[in-house]
Amino acid sequence: MSEETKNYSYIPAETNLAARLRATKAEHDTASSVVIHWGIQSRQMKLQALLSDQRENLHSLLFDNLCTCGLQLKDDGMTTILDLVLSKHHRNPVTLEPDLDPRFRGMVTRRLFSMGNPNPIDAKWNSFVLNYLGKEIRNKVFVPVVWMPLRDIPHTLWNERPVAPKDN
Repeated sequence: MSEETKNYSYIPAETNLAARLRATKAEHDTASSVVIHWGIQSRQMKLQALLSDQRENLHSLLFDNLCTCGLQLKDDGMTTILDLVLSKHHRNPVTLEPDLDPRFRGMVTRRLFSMGNPNPIDAKWNSFVLNYLGKEIRNKVFVPVVWMPLRDIPHTLWNERPVAPKDN
């Protein structure tokens, strides 16, 4: 999907995540049923994922077509994780300034809540990272912990060519 035809927006900025996470953890003491406990745990895991990405200034998938920086691609069914990663509309989650060279998280562990199996969003992100970035060396697969996409835009540091010094 071309950048011109992508329809995007930003979800409202997540503020004061550390305090919200502490308050959510405190709710566990008052949970009256297992179902309420699971809801609290789900909220807690989402807040923890957002807070860790915010502290490390990393981006990853939070929901379908939604990055942890708040960028949301609106073309349901027409966009992929690759479209989200290559989007030029990422922002710093703290300052809300454009993030022209976003850094992305590698494979994630169980970050989002699910019953038994890994969360489908975590599984999609891990599959994307493994398929697009995984390198097999001596029958073992390696993936980066943090990575940046190579994009054809002038401000990307990877596109700059070092200039050889001139001999006199």
